[in-house]
Amino acid sequence: MSLVSQPTSAKRPLTTLQKSTKKKVTVRLKNEVEYKGKMDNVDPYMNLIMTDAEELHDNKIIANYGRVIVRGNNVLFIKLENEL
Repeated sequence: MSLVSQPTSAKRPLTTLQKSTKKKVTVRLKNEVEYKGKMDNVDPYMNLIMTDAEELHDNKIIANYGRVIVRGNNVLFIKLENEL
């Protein structure tokens, strides 16, 4: 009998993001800028298109944007709001 457990199907971050389009997300950039809004699209480089985006600083809204395009190499993390 083997004591090593078989790995369950691992979630791939990109697949999880692609399945979460049209949902609310929070995106933190490496320069500490944070955006909240609906993720309309994501590509394999983690470039994002967001709509109804709000720019936050210290959890306070400082600007509203209709559409924001975020380059993937600037992203520190993406938090899916429905995962909370």
